Amino acid sequence: MRRSEFVKSDGSFNKVHRIGCYCLQSNKKYIVRLLGPPLITDIECHVLRLPTQKSLALLAMIADAAKGGLRREQAAATLWSRSPEAQARTNLRQALSVIRTIIGEEVILSSGGMLALDRNLVALDINALSYATIEPGESVSTFGGAFLDGISVNEPPFEEWLVAKRASYARAVRDILFDAGSAALNTGNAHRALLAAERILALDQFEEAGMALCLKAHAARGERSRVQIRFEEFERLLRNELGIDIGPDLVALKAKLLRTADAKATMPIAASVPTVLVLPFKPLSDMPDHQYFSEGLAEDVITQLSKFSTLTVVSRKSNSDADTHQENLAKAVETGSDYLLTGSVRWLGERLRLSVELIEVASGAVKWAERLDRQSLDLFDLQDEVSRYLVGAIPYRIENDVAENATNKPADELQAYELMILGKRLRDTISLEGNLEARALLEQAVKKDQGLARSHMYLSDSYVVQHWFGPLDASGKERALYHARRAVALDPRDVHIQDHLGFALLVMGHWDAAEAQIRNALSMAENEIESLSWCGYALLMLGKHDEAADIIEAVAKRRTTLPPTFEWILGQLLSFQGRDAEVVQTLNGASLLNSTGLAFRAGSQARLGMLEEARFTLAEFKEARLRDQRLAGTKAKANTIESALGGFRVLWRRQEDWEHIAQGLRLSGMPE
Repeated sequence: MRRSEFVKSDGSFNKVHRIGCYCLQSNKKYIVRLLGPPLITDIECHVLRLPTQKSLALLAMIADAAKGGLRREQAAATLWSRSPEAQARTNLRQALSVIRTIIGEEVILSSGGMLALDRNLVALDINALSYATIEPGESVSTFGGAFLDGISVNEPPFEEWLVAKRASYARAVRDILFDAGSAALNTGNAHRALLAAERILALDQFEEAGMALCLKAHAARGERSRVQIRFEEFERLLRNELGIDIGPDLVALKAKLLRTADAKATMPIAASVPTVLVLPFKPLSDMPDHQYFSEGLAEDVITQLSKFSTLTVVSRKSNSDADTHQENLAKAVETGSDYLLTGSVRWLGERLRLSVELIEVASGAVKWAERLDRQSLDLFDLQDEVSRYLVGAIPYRIENDVAENATNKPADELQAYELMILGKRLRDTISLEGNLEARALLEQAVKKDQGLARSHMYLSDSYVVQHWFGPLDASGKERALYHARRAVALDPRDVHIQDHLGFALLVMGHWDAAEAQIRNALSMAENEIESLSWCGYALLMLGKHDEAADIIEAVAKRRTTLPPTFEWILGQLLSFQGRDAEVVQTLNGASLLNSTGLAFRAGSQARLGMLEEARFTLAEFKEARLRDQRLAGTKAKANTIESALGGFRVLWRRQEDWEHIAQGLRLSGMPE
């Protein structure tokens, strides 16, 4: 039986589509996810919310029941065990009424005292587990989840039932993930194997089989230091939480992987993305605490950089404090690294001075150097702050260097990663012209390497940005969503990819699904400044101004220099907050970016009484809109609010937000 199909009763097959890693029939009216936090949607991805945990619990019990259904008496006794029998039956009827009202009258069948879901209408993720596999290219880090995660109704019979069901479903999910991870290792896809292992450990942090898969995946990726670090973390976890030691099989596996890695230490690493060698930071102090700080800082940087899909990270121990610049470069050459990160830590009382250099191995040139001075009484807080700063800077410095080098190469010699970086650079202009040019490069990148997730993400983004200048047709929207989902399937741990899926859903007009996706990305973002910025902008478009402000203003406080794209976002937020003087100051020069920035600037100037300046900006806005319309192949007309701004309505969930922009243009002198 193929895993991507459901079998009909007559033995023929139904074609399916997949949502959230589960096989779902295309003719189903409702989709119910019970693994992880419960989620009910219709086929258009509209979320259907049940008001109480008991109504969700009842739906889950009915869904889990065998084909014959769930007895009413059992449901009432399980969910209302403390109530008299008559009251329990009444409560059951009320809960059933709520489910039918919110989801649909026809969704629950009742016959002869039995309750059952109409499985012709409802697709269930738990049904897929009995014959599911995770196919190549499909997401593993979102597969499965604790059954009814977050649900607790304080009824002993139900809690007992729930514990048993969670254990049963967890075993099924674990087995599927382990098979997927093992298959990925066998085919050389170590990244996918690592994602499967991480998911197993997220479901059960004490699972030794999951940790074994994790260590094998790190070893296959050439990440020797991560093998040691993850093993030690797992060892501490078992001792502290369970009071037990790691089993001998896992100890032996770790030793074998490290021996193999040491034997291959002189072999160059092949990778389609840049490789950076991180050497321990030299502590210019003999105090043990300072030495531990230096070691911990390097480990934190390695751990956080390893999360970037656009980098391969390797590490080596320093032979001595006297290692020379040439010796360090030799280590980078031995490991096949493109870049070398080195540094030193000096202490003066409670003050720290960190000096760090990013060196291009081929030329020996220093591509980035920084000196940080910090003061803190808490070494752990200081270590976190400094590592966040470094991890926030290094990937983007490498991207910029790759882009600069790529611009000097003949077009036919560009690799997929280089094409992707050049496409990203054009995408970051947030202009229609730049994104149309980016699309051509990104299509080449995808053609050269279908597995480079960020190429799919930025290709999708080229359609999203085009939508901001004039609504896409159905085909363009579908391409935006297809490539966004493809990127997530390839690398679900990349928070930038996760937040972009939210924007693709915004293009489709799926407001609730987009908001849920953005919140999912926010839960992963941590210190990813760029992703946090775009999540804030998405919430602004969704009408969540206060939440957007909290995120965007927090980002502004954490950056010493702000890129034009961030100031473009910040300027729009300030406009909605009525801070027009700051809008004029922020949306200026490079941060204007496009016609959207001009529209907000003109409105703020007009509200401040700067009418001559507002008219000048309005003229720039009209010219920019005409240029956008010509590039989009639509009728070029921008002499009224409707002709110039009407297409922007689809971008804002609340029409009063669009009206805010329109009112600013009216004040600037633009007719309806």
